[in-house]
Amino acid sequence: MTARDDVNARRVERLTAQLATERASLARLTASVEATAARKAAAHWTETDSATGSGIRRKPNAKADAQRYAGYDREALVSIAHADAVKEVARLESALKAATAERFRVLFVREDLIGVRAIRDEFGWHAVVKVNAKSVSIKTGYSWNDLIPFDRVLEARA
Repeated sequence: MTARDDVNARRVERLTAQLATERASLARLTASVEATAARKAAAHWTETDSATGSGIRRKPNAKADAQRYAGYDREALVSIAHADAVKEVARLESALKAATAERFRVLFVREDLIGVRAIRDEFGWHAVVKVNAKSVSIKTGYSWNDLIPFDRVLEARA
């Protein structure tokens, strides 16, 4: 097992653990959001209307207002945390998929690239000028050629 394999294997393990943690957090937040929605749906309109007692609240009640606003704040924070957790799970799933693909990607060596006319890296396809000892020279469309190391080559065509 090479150092590259070791690094990629650790990255996949780390991402898998992070994804499991985030999924558990997302499940907890989803349950909280659903419980809040169920409580709201089950509440009678008179329980949430502040003017149901005498029709008009005659004097301010700072304590009741603070409790109501704190409830709104808690609900908003849970909703925001839920949305962030959904985004984080999607990001980690994408990163895990990319890391797994990178872990099992076949690396090219010089003998594999001798005689190819085009190679592909993360930026697209390039015409090959020359295969060097540790890199490939490619045409740029300008007066110079660029070098791409073998480990950045994703695909080759003869």
